[in-house]
Formats: sequence, C-alpha cells, structure tokens
Amino acid sequence: MIQKYLEDYAVYWRNSEPRFPLLNRKFNFSDKQARERVLDQYLESVKTLRKKKQSGHTFSAKDERHFLDRTRNFLCHTLDFTTDQLDVMLSPETTEVCRQFATQARQFDPTIDFKDILQAGRNVWIMNGLQIVLGLPVKLTPSIFAYSLLYPYTDNLIDNPEITSFDKMIFSNNFHKRLEGKPIKPNNPSEEIIYSLVAMIEEEFPRADYPGVYQSLLAIHETQTNSVQLMLPEGTLSETETLKICLAKGGASVIADGYLVAGTLTKEQEFFLFGYGAYLQLLDDIQDVKEDGDAGLKTLFSKNHELLEMKINQTWWFGDQVMQGLSLLGGQHLEVFGSLMQKSMDLFIIEAIAQNPDLYSLKYIHEMEAHSPFSFSYIQKQKSQFAPYHGFLLTAMDEVVFDTCVPEKEVVMAAG
Repeated sequence: MIQKYLEDYAVYWRNSEPRFPLLNRKFNFSDKQARERVLDQYLESVKTLRKKKQSGHTFSAKDERHFLDRTRNFLCHTLDFTTDQLDVMLSPETTEVCRQFATQARQFDPTIDFKDILQAGRNVWIMNGLQIVLGLPVKLTPSIFAYSLLYPYTDNLIDNPEITSFDKMIFSNNFHKRLEGKPIKPNNPSEEIIYSLVAMIEEEFPRADYPGVYQSLLAIHETQTNSVQLMLPEGTLSETETLKICLAKGGASVIADGYLVAGTLTKEQEFFLFGYGAYLQLLDDIQDVKEDGDAGLKTLFSKNHELLEMKINQTWWFGDQVMQGLSLLGGQHLEVFGSLMQKSMDLFIIEAIAQNPDLYSLKYIHEMEAHSPFSFSYIQKQKSQFAPYHGFLLTAMDEVVFDTCVPEKEVVMAAG
C-alpha cells in the first residue's frame, strides 16, 4: 500500500538541503522577557485551577470559559497564533471531543494511565484536524476513539518487561491475523482490550465496504513490526534503510488516520498524508534523540550526533516540501491548517534544541534561540514545566475535562 509513497518521499529527503531553516521571525531580549512574564502568569493560573480541584471545587462552565480565554490570550501573546488558528484549535467542537474522549477512555478502562490518554489524545487532535479539512463534522467517532487507543495499548504490551519476547512475537502474529479479520482468541486481558478496539472499527466500517481502512491498519502494524530493526547493533542498517523504516512508520500511521476519519481516500490524499506522517515521525525522533540514543534505538538523529544539525535542517526543508503538497488533500480551511502546522512544527524543532543544548554547537544554539519566543535559559530553568512531545494545547484542554489534577510537569510549550 505504501511502498511507492515511501520511495517518493525518500527522494524528497535526499533532495532536501542541509541549510538553516527559513524560520519566520526573530525575538529580541526584551520581547522574550515580556512573553516569559505572560507564560509565568498563565502557569500561575494553571496552579490556581489545580488547587481548586484539589480542594474539591467543581469546575463550572464559567470556569471553563475563563480558562479557555486565558489559554487563547497566552497562545496569542506569546506564540503569535492568529484568531483564525485559535478558532480552529479551541473551537467548541474540539473542546467537546476532548471532553468526550477523556470520559469515554476512563469508562472503557478505569485503570488507564494519564500519559496514555495524552498519547491517544494527541492522535484524536490530528484526526479532528483532518475532519475539519475534509469538510466532515468534528466529532468523536467510534473509529477515532478505538484507533487512538490502540497504540498506547499495543505499545504497553510490547514494552512490558514481564512479557517474554516469544509471547510478544505470538501477539504480533495474532494481532496481524485479527487485523486481517480472522477470528483470534485473546490470550490475556490486554489482548482482549486490543481486539475489542478493532471490533469498534469493524462496526463503523464493514470490511467488505471499506477495504482501505484495513489495508491501512495492516500497513501500520507491519511498519511498526519492521521498526524493531532500529534496535539492532550499530552498523547493521544503512542510513537509507533507517530512513525508510522511520518514514514508513510515520507515513502509514497518518494514512490510517485519514482512512479512519473518512472511510475512503484518493491516491492524492494518501500521498500527502504519508508525507505529513513521515514529517511528524522525524520531528518526534528529533525530540527523542537523547532518549533513543540511551535506549540503543538507531534513528537518523540518534546514530550520529556529529551530523545532527545538518539533519535537523534537512528535516525542516523536507517538511517544507511536504506542506507544499497540502492542496492534494482537498477540502477546506487549507490555508489556516497549513499555517497552523508550520508554526507548530517550527516550535517543535526549536524546543527540541532548547531541551538538549549539549548536543549542538553554540553557533547553532544562538541561531535557533533568536527565533524562539522564550530564551533557552528560561526554558531550561522551567524544564519541569516544559515536557516535549505531548503538546501544550492538548494539556490545556485536559485541564478543562479532567476531574483529577494533571501533573505540573505535563504543562508544555510545544503547540503540536
């Protein structure tokens, strides 16, 4: 399903220049200080809200409006999001989807971890964005709910040290058969949950009518299985092989997002969504470069720190090529969607460098810091309040919908 797209985007990567990104604006020292004061005020409002929750305060509709207004003000005056972008990100529909997802996730599994809801919720946001662009109602469908939860559960099973490698291999084979539609009996409670999520998708999208849905699910399962090769000893994989594994994993994931939102896609839509997902995967790998290196995971960025700056630049230009194909997606609000994605991705890269300054030259740090709305020293000082990867907006929305307190470390800078 994805092989042709993989080859095309591998060419995109090879053709992407290693020169410094064309980031939009620079911030002087006084400008950064002003924005840091606004962020400090916002963090204080979050702390106040959490204290009210701890004391048993009921979060009313008025409290919600007040908090969302503060969130809009913060995003506008520190990160320069436009009114149009904020109307999309903080619309009543997306707020309601976030609320419904958190509630349904806990009803589905009362023991689910907060971090797993965050991971799944990030995918819900991506799929809601696709609903907006494709002109579909913004709502939490059974397939969005099920697909977004599938991979925290499968990841947790694969990462569980108490499960043997042999049992994990059996699960992977059985999960593949279940995605093919074969009747498979679960071997443990985790598998039972995973297979029930697949059943939710089958109820919304009958296999006979929507074959692309299941082809896309099989594609992401196969790419995730192949990604195990990234744990092989250094030198086992060439850089091209490593690149293709990473691109395939991200690209297949977002093609599946598209199918589980729309049921069917054109080849043009598949092509764009593959590239968009591949770009998101590369950005994730940049954020996780230190953790991946420590864990022995060989991505494009963790394999060779000497070329890290060049590869980050190359990733930005790769993403620029991807986003130029946005019109292939069709639909509506493309300009707002594109500008929102570009801003979020720029912040993502800047934050990754701020969080790991020891991996970069002083010259590169200074060049990137000039485009950051906050000084890198401020970000490092507030590191417990800046957690990359989950996304600031998602955490802000969780403040609205969760009854229990969110750990303070989950307040983050990244908008994507």
